[in-house]
Amino acid sequence: MAETDFKISMRDVHKQFGPKVVLDGFNLDIATGESVVVIGGSGVGKSVMLKCLLGILTPENGTITIDGENIIGISTGQRDRINDKIGMLFQMAALFDSQSVWENVAFGLMARGTSKSDARDIAVAKLALVGLGSEVIDLYPDSLSGGMKKRVGLARAIATDPEIIFFDEPTTGLDPIMGDIINDLIVHCVGETGATTLTITHDMQSARKIADKIAMIYDGRIVWAGPTEEIEQSGNDIVTQFIHGRIEGPFQATAQL
Repeated sequence: MAETDFKISMRDVHKQFGPKVVLDGFNLDIATGESVVVIGGSGVGKSVMLKCLLGILTPENGTITIDGENIIGISTGQRDRINDKIGMLFQMAALFDSQSVWENVAFGLMARGTSKSDARDIAVAKLALVGLGSEVIDLYPDSLSGGMKKRVGLARAIATDPEIIFFDEPTTGLDPIMGDIINDLIVHCVGETGATTLTITHDMQSARKIADKIAMIYDGRIVWAGPTEEIEQSGNDIVTQFIHGRIEGPFQATAQL
């Protein structure tokens, strides 16, 4: 299929910092409405991949298309238009300490010109989708648990009804029970919104629950990609070692970004 047939397509993407090569011929295609999880060890380039998609970093070579439009080298105005399609759940939620829960959720809405009263109503509705009620809307982030912060971050990610949502290590820092609750909420919210999603994680329980397709990054490129139910039969020694957490094998930890 051509790049234009996918919601998101990264083809032969290269990114390095001085002599350190992080992405080295990286390829990834995501269909409209698909939930893709990219797995890999710490420091293998998952976050660099996301930053290239968000326009924070610019690759040296390759193409990145969203809705068939090449986004590398586009103007600030064009980039803003693309980013208006995207919601983001950051690794540690990244809430604004000086803003209340509802103001955090409504931040993107008000930045787009939504009135304060309408933005608050939408924020309350999105918070309800992630299981948070009126008792939390006027609280501030420093009074929330880690799991509640993740829920607020998820509500903010879906507040503008984005076409695309990026999840950056959504279960990091959570206990297994709360992590599974967040996984269930992601599945529910994605089902409600119909968004195309890309998640980066090293948590295989999370990957298996939320992904239609899993792709593994190693040594700067995708070494295997396929339906979630096929990963146990990937036939790739690196993938097998990683998903079972084995010390012995070809997979080697790296110090890349």
